[in-house]
Amino acid sequence: MSSGVAGSGKEKLLVFETILCSPGMNEKCKLSVTLSRQNILLFCRLIEEGLMGDKKNFDDEILRALPKESLDEFRMLHEEILRKAELTDFYQKLKLL
Repeated sequence: MSSGVAGSGKEKLLVFETILCSPGMNEKCKLSVTLSRQNILLFCRLIEEGLMGDKKNFDDEILRALPKESLDEFRMLHEEILRKAELTDFYQKLKLL
């Protein structure tokens, strides 16, 4: 990799795409996380605005390298988190304000 500024974004994108395609990166990992409902609402909003929003023009090289399957997985995670916290209806109504 060159140390120059020009082209560094493309080089980073290539590195991140390579890392995301590395052996074992598609293996599922079970996580156990405890969050307050307040932080669940905030986290779900971050997922929704950051990854599922209309603006898919990411400035971040890692996010630009995400395959469609990863976005689908985040969408399912978003729904599951709200469902498990029993906040799905509340969240939808909150967004209407």
